[in-house]
Amino acid sequence: MPLKSSLCYSVALATVATATLAPVASAATFNFSYTSSAGTITATVDGTLQPDNNTVFVSSISNTTFNGSPAPALPLIGSYLNSILAGGGVVTGQAVLSLDGSGLDFIACATTACPSSFGFLPAGFLFPVDLFVPAGGYGSVGEPFVITNYSLTPAGTPTVPEPATVLGLLSVAGVGLLCKGRKLEG
Repeated sequence: MPLKSSLCYSVALATVATATLAPVASAATFNFSYTSSAGTITATVDGTLQPDNNTVFVSSISNTTFNGSPAPALPLIGSYLNSILAGGGVVTGQAVLSLDGSGLDFIACATTACPSSFGFLPAGFLFPVDLFVPAGGYGSVGEPFVITNYSLTPAGTPTVPEPATVLGLLSVAGVGLLCKGRKLEG
């Protein structure tokens, strides 16, 4: 096998291995539910599952119900901790949920003043335990987060390929064309 051809196949193999084995985040839809002392909230969550296969960066929440009835829409989402620190009804920061219920930092609000909202405040800010904090149409009493009352499960297959996946596929195609061109030259 000529050196150019051997090098081309080695580069192609390395590119395929890198594209296949690299951890990437994937956009997906999830089914969410949490049962508090006031009742059960369910919703559809759109987000990006991170490479740890547990953390979800939330991009939107929809189809929200409370105790089986349609609940107020929650178009504003963010980090509960960052929103408190920003003050003045500002919803800011990355909203984070997780499949296993660890590391939650999430608030979803109907409007900037958050009169109707719910969220999960991580331990350590004001309280030694994680909290579930509802307002308005979702209950009114904050309480310790109970992991067994929490569920976030994938609703289906990933919806959009992540940029790293697309880039990996384009790299494989580029190396293939490069090898094809070299084969025709030789």
